[in-house]
Amino acid sequence: MIEEMLMDIAEQGYSSEDIKGAVIEVLQPFFDNIEVLNQYACESQLLSAFEFFIRYHYESEFEHGVKSVLDCYKNAYREQKQELWNVVISTYSIIAEDDNKMWSVRHNKLDLHNNDMYEKMIQIFQRIGDVLEISVKHIVQEIYALVYLRDKGYVDYEKIKKQDFGVAINNVITKGILQPVLVTEPSGMKLSDWRNIAYHHTYSIDDTGSIKCTYGKENKNVIILSMQELEKYVHKIIRSANALYIGRCIFLFDYIDSMPQNSAIETVNFRQNLCCEQFKIGLLSQEFMLGNVELSGEKIEIDIHDLSLDEEVGGRIIHCAQLLLNTWFTWKREEVSINYFAKSGERVCCVSVEGEICKEILEGKKEKAYLAEKFHITK
Repeated sequence: MIEEMLMDIAEQGYSSEDIKGAVIEVLQPFFDNIEVLNQYACESQLLSAFEFFIRYHYESEFEHGVKSVLDCYKNAYREQKQELWNVVISTYSIIAEDDNKMWSVRHNKLDLHNNDMYEKMIQIFQRIGDVLEISVKHIVQEIYALVYLRDKGYVDYEKIKKQDFGVAINNVITKGILQPVLVTEPSGMKLSDWRNIAYHHTYSIDDTGSIKCTYGKENKNVIILSMQELEKYVHKIIRSANALYIGRCIFLFDYIDSMPQNSAIETVNFRQNLCCEQFKIGLLSQEFMLGNVELSGEKIEIDIHDLSLDEEVGGRIIHCAQLLLNTWFTWKREEVSINYFAKSGERVCCVSVEGEICKEILEGKKEKAYLAEKFHITK
């Protein structure tokens, strides 16, 4: 997980600039607009992308998958820019809600060391089904919409959303696109086959530990796997899911400045746990650790612990004041306070501001410099 990785980096003495430099170095080959990468390198989504590239460093399939996904979006962007954004904007609320649901999936740890083989099999297929149905299906539908757009010059995304997962995958791979991502080898089974096995529970295990999986509508197919083989497949499936998600994420950051202004994007309420997690990741990239969080009526008060040994305290206090905006965005309370603790554990001060000030700044009604006029420091 990215949180543990960033904590380990900070404890080894690396600075926030070191972290940012590493993220830029790893992600730069996938960006066309390097200035955008420089601006957003420490955003939680790109930090997570960075962690995935480190995790899959020795698995070239992940990098190739990300590049293939990026090609789908970039080709559509070059040829049908406005229509691409229409598709992406229309899917925003759906995929954002998928993120809300995936938080629970990711935090429900898959126990591959379970000695109960039957229970282990059920857990694996539950994870396969959840990842493919929640995280992958809508991205594949979006990619198929882009493929259709390139071919026809127009697309009715509402019709594509009604297609079966398997139909969408077939329509993509018949164009010679993303087969290594959407088809698992050596079985040749599509991700939709795995989803159907998981969701229809067409799997069983016998006394020898052999796992029988049945899939297909008219022509039934059967594959017999050992538990070790099933574990390898779940790894490949999750790697493909991550490649699809990260490829799309990188494209959206890379071309964020070209997204049409005042687009009618449907509002999504991101769950508190997800917002808090992203906030914690962002803090760790800046050598801060989130401590106690206290919600009391319309007030949010958090403790932030400094992980840096070398930074000048005055500058870090100002940095904490700037984090009042992020704190308000995460919890949206009328009063926002941050207790700043030095590396030694000593409480240095409290910075605070009215939530309305943060709201005005983040809505673009006031400049960020307005915060400097309004926040307070108390010992």
